[in-house]
Amino acid sequence: MGQIKLNYQTVMDKLDEVSQAVEALAMKKAADKAGENSLEFVTKWTAREREVSEMVSSFKEALIKNVQDTRSNVKTLKEQDEAMAAK
Repeated sequence: MGQIKLNYQTVMDKLDEVSQAVEALAMKKAADKAGENSLEFVTKWTAREREVSEMVSSFKEALIKNVQDTRSNVKTLKEQDEAMAAK
């Protein structure tokens, strides 16, 4: 059976970097320059902008959950390795 080496601190540092990048990910809301403009194009543009913003938020939530799950799994691997090494 092959050997897998886990460099715990390196993995955790990379996960920290990913977490910081996810937190920095943001959609800038366009200034409301349309005012009372009721052009169909502006209405559709605003709706699409809102949809994209919601997708970015969902993407961020999924990434945050993945990072949390990965952290948990890496910690479990480390604990298992330590337990096996203690035997």
